[in-house]
Amino acid sequence: MERLVLKRFMSDKEGEALSGKFLDESHFDTLITEDTDGYSVDGEMLFRFRKGQIPLHLAKAGYESFKGSISWTEGRGLASGGSFKRIRKDGTVGNTTVGFKVQSGAVGFMDENAMIRYCRKTAFTNKFFETFKKGIPFIEKVDELYRELCPEHWKRQKAIADGTNKNYRIADTSFTTVTVNRNFQTAVHKDAGDFPKGFGNLAVYREGHYEGSYFVLPEFRVAVDMQNTDILFVDVHRWHGNTAFKNMSEDYLRIAFVMYYREYMINCKTPSEELKRVKNDRGGFLKL
Repeated sequence: MERLVLKRFMSDKEGEALSGKFLDESHFDTLITEDTDGYSVDGEMLFRFRKGQIPLHLAKAGYESFKGSISWTEGRGLASGGSFKRIRKDGTVGNTTVGFKVQSGAVGFMDENAMIRYCRKTAFTNKFFETFKKGIPFIEKVDELYRELCPEHWKRQKAIADGTNKNYRIADTSFTTVTVNRNFQTAVHKDAGDFPKGFGNLAVYREGHYEGSYFVLPEFRVAVDMQNTDILFVDVHRWHGNTAFKNMSEDYLRIAFVMYYREYMINCKTPSEELKRVKNDRGGFLKL
């Protein structure tokens, strides 16, 4: 296992200038392909990458269980390569901010937001709960690796997960939600809405052939080549994105899984209490 100490090459302003832009191979000098821990010169952990840690059958089960959640969406903001106001049918500018269309989905649970004022299962999880459950062993494996490789971060996140109503967390893991991306080159962004004292992760399921799609931390000019069975734990609150796909076969497939605890799930009430809130807000019941 290699230990890298990485110099930061960008100021905050220069990093901000990359936001929403796509990366290429000019944005990194080092490509990680073997077990490696990366740290800043200040001693902060940037990432931990390990090869061959997730049994392929579990990753494939995750794909088969969660692929139905994926659809074309405008809801990924800067990660999609842009963020702008939706144009109404009459040509006027609306109030809703959207991104470019990408293939992405979410499984597990969501907290309330400005549009939906109650905690709930994601639409896919609600409709196909038995299918969702078949992918839980994959999530449990990532949580096990999280506990092993990032014990302090895991401990903090697991504590808040354990304090969350059990109806809104995934089994006995530290996660509430999984984002599932299909053949999606993410533009430069920082993750938001996840537990800030935790640590991010990435697992990938691949089929067919492609090159590129490296995960990049441009501030540190380092990239990671994610293959089947690999796991990456990484500080997703730093600027990051992916390079483009290259030399793809017709059947190429890259499913990226990001597992996290949504920051405000701790505030979720019991399902019966959430239903009461829906009734008060909407004048009727909605199925959670």
